Amino acid sequence: MVSELLKGFRMLDLTDEKGALCGKIFADMGAEVIKVEPPGGCTSRSIPPFLEDRPGPDRSLYAIAYHAGKKSVTANLESAAGRGLVADLAAQADFIVESYPVGYLDSIGLGYEQLSRRSRRLIYTSITPFGDGAPARDYQWADIITWAAGGMMYMMGEEGKPPVQMSLPQAGLHAGGEAAVASMIAHYPRQVDGVGQKIVVDMQACIVWTLMNEQAMPILHGDHIRRTGVYTGSAGTLRKMIYKCKDGHMSTLIAGGTVGGASTKALVQWMGEEGFAAEWMLKKDWTTWVPGMFMKMTEQDHFEINDLEERVQRFFLTMTKREIYEGTLKRRMLLAPCSDVSDIAHDEQLKAREYFVEIDDDTLGRKLTMPGAFAKFSVTPVGPHQRAPRIGEHNPEIYGGLLGLSETRLQSLRSAGGI
Repeated sequence: MVSELLKGFRMLDLTDEKGALCGKIFADMGAEVIKVEPPGGCTSRSIPPFLEDRPGPDRSLYAIAYHAGKKSVTANLESAAGRGLVADLAAQADFIVESYPVGYLDSIGLGYEQLSRRSRRLIYTSITPFGDGAPARDYQWADIITWAAGGMMYMMGEEGKPPVQMSLPQAGLHAGGEAAVASMIAHYPRQVDGVGQKIVVDMQACIVWTLMNEQAMPILHGDHIRRTGVYTGSAGTLRKMIYKCKDGHMSTLIAGGTVGGASTKALVQWMGEEGFAAEWMLKKDWTTWVPGMFMKMTEQDHFEINDLEERVQRFFLTMTKREIYEGTLKRRMLLAPCSDVSDIAHDEQLKAREYFVEIDDDTLGRKLTMPGAFAKFSVTPVGPHQRAPRIGEHNPEIYGGLLGLSETRLQSLRSAGGI
């Protein structure tokens, strides 16, 4: 079912992987999202892995997921004809999102200043690696560069070792999400006064925003946070958060006081039943146990933390993720399994929420299981409603229907390399 949240609004999507999520969110909300691609297809179509490990422009799982619900037209921006088509489409669009190098679209007549002359309502969102001003406006990007420059990579990895890269590229997804939010924020004043505006999303700044929860660390821990691997904390208050088990890992934080006392007491009692708890642990009043008060711990604090973490680790190694999780729910403890792909695919909660949806792909001759709605709306449900388009699949519909071009004209454009 197509969402009606943004029914009647149109977005042109001129992004690569830096902004694919923005158009996806708009398509999920019911906007008509027209992906404008080079005649050979967008570079995001070549991102692995591929469906059944067979490469092809329609088989990239990235493209299948992030272009679902969009329409595709081709336009060669190196040709006057292709640029003219995009300008004509822009005149009938409510939103544009693009991720070309800063200044490129201006240089070919498709910048905000040029296009907004034909439509003052246009909201034009540019996704850039480092913004549109000096000194870094023309710097090249890669996922690892923006994570590193944004500060997050400094905290990823083990203490005493170099920072490491996140295994799954995320910077473009952060930027795409921020671009969608910013575009919607600009949509409100336009509804009031009818005037659009240009938005510049800075990928480096998006990554910096992911660090906002670290601002309180100097106050709580007496120091700024550093990479600590499976531990959390700083200034001598490190505590283990990730523990091995029989078939994977579990995440829990051993804490006391009002927040964690009841959970730690339940864990210790469970360990006691299985012979893993020390005598001092069974006698401890965990509701008043606050080692170091979030600051530097005493020698006694260190002994208790180290002894408890070592015994918890040995205890968890006797069970599977499922066994620990079920025991946790029964005892109302603070703990979560570190889910892998299989765990997520078979997750009972996601299944109960009907998170995954099946999209019929007639060109592949099969149904595809896709991530569903990013949120549940009670009146205007959102989510993917159709498969990702083939390259230029909607040229006849958009160019013929929206712009009124004849088939003869379309054929001429194809022959000239314009589409």
